[in-house]
Amino acid sequence: MTVTAVLPRSSLHLALLDANDPRIDHVLYRDSHLREDIERRYPGKAVYLGREGRLPRNPRGAMRQIAENRAYYGRVREMLEPLGIERLILFLEGEPLERMIADWFEGPIELWEEGLSHYIDLTSPLWYAARGAAQIVSGFYPRGALRRRADRGRMIVRDRFERRNLAWDYPVLAAPEDAVLFIGSPLVDDGILTRDQLAAGLAQVARIAGVPLHYLPHPREDRSGLLPMLAGIDNVAMAPDPHGLTRHVTQHGYRAFVAPVSTALLDLGAFDNSLFVPALFGEKRMDQALRSWSANPVKVAADVNEAAAFLSSRKAAPLHQLRAEASPAG
Repeated sequence: MTVTAVLPRSSLHLALLDANDPRIDHVLYRDSHLREDIERRYPGKAVYLGREGRLPRNPRGAMRQIAENRAYYGRVREMLEPLGIERLILFLEGEPLERMIADWFEGPIELWEEGLSHYIDLTSPLWYAARGAAQIVSGFYPRGALRRRADRGRMIVRDRFERRNLAWDYPVLAAPEDAVLFIGSPLVDDGILTRDQLAAGLAQVARIAGVPLHYLPHPREDRSGLLPMLAGIDNVAMAPDPHGLTRHVTQHGYRAFVAPVSTALLDLGAFDNSLFVPALFGEKRMDQALRSWSANPVKVAADVNEAAAFLSSRKAAPLHQLRAEASPAG
């Protein structure tokens, strides 16, 4: 049988593997928080690759870290060589580690959807180029660093909404209650929004929701900054436990699901009751990108009036989930 290796970066990737191709020989990973989940799903198959390090402020320490970062990729290749990999599945195409592995590997590569960024560019090419330049200076893998996209011509691309050659098991949602769920994203942590911009947009959503607004944080969001921000906005509070998306929506019901931009609105499958609102946060580029994506199953509000009309039309009644057109092939 073909020796298959995968490089997941999130629980979404692991769930996609479970639903589509669980016959995996090697699960490569670099983020320690995934270790327990990987070992549970694929016992004895996990291969920890480690990761590059951030530069310290001390100049001497920074030079040492740059050298270590440059050497990291050679160490990874030495780890991969004995595995006899014949088929490779990646989820990210623009990250240094994935670019290095794709350049090294000579066999067939599959690129599986990793979320919204698989379909559209949420930030400008200059943002990606600046990020890549900073990575090069830090000793990260340089080839292709200034480009957002890989050469998909040499890859087998699989996804849920355009090619529809990936399956996905939507969660069974709890019965709707008089509340709206706001799904957070690490926009502040990634430097795309300021904390004040996030608070101002969230206050608009809370004002038009008409019912309590619950904020479900992204795993990468800084909780210490979120809590005081939420305390200063009327009609909004941190979502009750559990905070994992799937567990949360199966235990807590909502009239609607709202986010500036989040793959979670695709994962829920509640397309008739979900809304993207990047315009309320001043993100015109994201608004345009979401509107231009022809396969987008989720509505996009152009302004606060459209968002208010959408939310007022959602009542606490059984969700009508429009999944037929968006459901990918099994």
